[in-house]
Amino acid sequence: MKAILIIAHHCILPGAYKGFEEILDKLHHDLPGTRVASTSLLDLENDLRTLLREDVESVTLLPYLLLNGQHSKNDVPRVVAKLQAEFPQIPITLLPCLGDWKEFADMVVAGVRNAQKPRTCAPSSSSSLEPRTSNLFSIEVNLEGKNVLVVGGGRIALRKVKTLLPTGARITVVAPQFDPEFHSLVPSAMSDEGSKLKAQCSLLNRPYEPLDLRGVFMVFICTDQPAVNAQVSNDARARRILVNNACDYLDGDFIVPARMDFGENIAVTVSTQGRAPSLAKKLKQKIQAEWADGLEQIEREFLNS
Repeated sequence: MKAILIIAHHCILPGAYKGFEEILDKLHHDLPGTRVASTSLLDLENDLRTLLREDVESVTLLPYLLLNGQHSKNDVPRVVAKLQAEFPQIPITLLPCLGDWKEFADMVVAGVRNAQKPRTCAPSSSSSLEPRTSNLFSIEVNLEGKNVLVVGGGRIALRKVKTLLPTGARITVVAPQFDPEFHSLVPSAMSDEGSKLKAQCSLLNRPYEPLDLRGVFMVFICTDQPAVNAQVSNDARARRILVNNACDYLDGDFIVPARMDFGENIAVTVSTQGRAPSLAKKLKQKIQAEWADGLEQIEREFLNS
């Protein structure tokens, strides 16, 4: 298997990696069978070494940089030379930075010319606004045995962890401080008999670090620090890890609907597409109050039929 590793600057601003992610998606689509991954300048050595330890026959590196400066002339080649010496059997090809690509220069010139052309804009009317449709796809995910990271140690993070415990996921929670109830959750990851492990839950009592995302399938962002939330979101997206941002649903890849279990086999979820959590809560309360007996009766009749 061939591999492509794209190297980008580290950035904590929300949405900074939008165009970068589109390129990754196009490469995945146009190069089936090729492993496409990304890293930052900070994580290059560790991520490249991890990639070389996998079953790859060659690695192509693309510095997602415009200027041929210190990083592209010295820092990146130094890392490549070091790891090429460690893995001499795997060819590593370092491409020029984007600013040195002739195609890139042509694209910039064409973009500037296009921007200078006169444009006409049709006036918008608020009266023509239509109800917003959702682009969310509802799905239930099997998390058993998968690594899930929760960033934050407050009540929101606590609620997330409580919903994750029954799934059998390997849960890691990282935060400088934890709500006291967190410490009681670690023993509760065991089943009632205390012998079969339902979920693994570990607490890291320190600030978040990018290396916390190693091997993670899904991350939940639950802090009240915008800079931290933005960093986690961008770090995860650069690694193509699913993100749920409890503070900004528009920034995440998915939301978690309100869920209710009735009997042994029926689960009902309620979603307002992340736009009105308080409405979802009211709907959940109404369904629990008015539907519980009827749904459990339907299940009994079905099982006995």
